[in-house]
Amino acid sequence: MKSIFFDEIPNTQDYALNEFQEEPLLIVSKAQTAGRGTDKSKWQNADQSLAASLVFHKKIVNFTKTLIPLLAGYSFLSVHENESLLLKWPNDLILNDEKVGGVLVEENKDLICIGLGINYFWNHPSLPGAGAIYQHKQDSRQIFNDAEQWGRKVLDFIENQDFNLHNYKLKLTTLGKLVEYPEGRGWAKDINADGSLIVETPSGKLLNLTSPLISEII
Repeated sequence: MKSIFFDEIPNTQDYALNEFQEEPLLIVSKAQTAGRGTDKSKWQNADQSLAASLVFHKKIVNFTKTLIPLLAGYSFLSVHENESLLLKWPNDLILNDEKVGGVLVEENKDLICIGLGINYFWNHPSLPGAGAIYQHKQDSRQIFNDAEQWGRKVLDFIENQDFNLHNYKLKLTTLGKLVEYPEGRGWAKDINADGSLIVETPSGKLLNLTSPLISEII
């Protein structure tokens, strides 16, 4: 894996896709001027952020590609080792009931690009429900080191096919909760082998949700 580090860059996803050759490529920046989030939402830089994008060829993926968003979020938990850091399905990172990060997976021809955004420190978050991992700024070297460890962990899961869905579910806040999605609401029951969320509606019908656009109610 080749790694390139920036203090600021327009967009790590676009740069990674443009610069990819053969070897997996990790682009890391402390800030983005034109970043994007899930569902084309605008990227908001925290006071101290991590923005990273890992791009690789589809040919190294020998399992269900829909699991990639799940393993990408779980990989950061594996690196950071903070027991209070949890996941909201499929890949939002949660600390003390606040969103501190997330994952964006994009496909471009024969390439897969995984974007990771983490708020390390944010004194006054400008987004409702947003938070940060730390209450003070951290050494930039730690941020870059965390990003490299994350990239290597993701590739290890993908190349060795050893992502454990059971371990992922142990870190999930979503299961057992009432959740709301664009078409209605229901209770989150389990995760399918392909990573989709099993939801039971008030009428007792079971649905398999693939869209990440859900909110946890209770």
